[in-house]
Amino acid sequence: MFGLLACGGTEPTADAGFAGWTLDDLTDSQGFSLRLPPRDVPAGRESQNCYFVKVPDIAGGASVWIDRVLSAMNPGSHHLNVFRVRTISGLDPAAGTPTMLGAYPATMVEGSDAYATNPCWQSANWADWPLVANSQEALVNNPYTDWQLPQDVAIQLVPGEMLMVQSHYVNSGDQPTLFGARVGINFYKHESATPPIELGTLFATQQHIRVCQSAPNPTFSGTCRFPGAVTITAANGHFHKRGQEFDMFSWDGTSTDQPAATSMFYQSNNWNEPPMARGLTTAVASGGGIWWNCKYLWHQPEYATCDDVNAKDPEHQNDCCYTFGGNTDIGEHCNAFVYYYPRGSSDVFCN
Repeated sequence: MFGLLACGGTEPTADAGFAGWTLDDLTDSQGFSLRLPPRDVPAGRESQNCYFVKVPDIAGGASVWIDRVLSAMNPGSHHLNVFRVRTISGLDPAAGTPTMLGAYPATMVEGSDAYATNPCWQSANWADWPLVANSQEALVNNPYTDWQLPQDVAIQLVPGEMLMVQSHYVNSGDQPTLFGARVGINFYKHESATPPIELGTLFATQQHIRVCQSAPNPTFSGTCRFPGAVTITAANGHFHKRGQEFDMFSWDGTSTDQPAATSMFYQSNNWNEPPMARGLTTAVASGGGIWWNCKYLWHQPEYATCDDVNAKDPEHQNDCCYTFGGNTDIGEHCNAFVYYYPRGSSDVFCN
């Protein structure tokens, strides 16, 4: 069984009457709440910021187990990713500007739309940072993503460990930000006498992508293995404006042929509001993993020009080829986010 197709959610207009969102401020006994500082995003621009905050000690020094993540975002959000900070390589929490994420002191590296030079845009800087949670849906009529983990499955966080919360907004014709950028996340504590099963995460990117004017309909694939036998419980895919279809399949770990359609557990046809499939029960045998496809349709950039796209192309083919990169107007992505249990010995990266 796979997630429902994204069927073109409600796009905001100037008179859409967006009512905003509200989240409860959690007490220590309930969990913890993060609130990103609101910001404006000018028309035709993008904004990506990286916020660093330590997991609060709300369990008397013990691990904080989280079994529900509720996020809320104003429309226009392209993605919200939460990672655990590991190797510091270019993107340094200590180099950020002091700020507050709700009640918790934090630092911010303001990426703005400086995708070519700012470390908040360079994915190599968080290549070994495990994924914690993410959300990509922010509609006028539903700005929330409410993710309840399976019974007795939870995310383990350690008091004092550093998290990076990355928020990317786009104010374009396909993904307008008419109400400002505003984000909140609630992490709810797992309450049970039964020791939970630890959730694992898989973050995979297919970086060898080229969507060119002379070859406008390419499909790119990737594979990634789990550390053992697992059950996939949630997933979502991520690409940019040329993205037409994102498919994920369970994979046996050895075959070089695309898995059968019956192995598909996720599909999206919506680049700007890709759905998150939740409540999955997809079993993958030991040695197996996922296979994913990204299908594209080339078109001209909306705000930039093909000269800008060509300048970014490392192969300099002058064919208006979109290559891997964070800016949605001149770069493309083919990223898979998968949540599974048991975690095993480690989270998974395939970059």
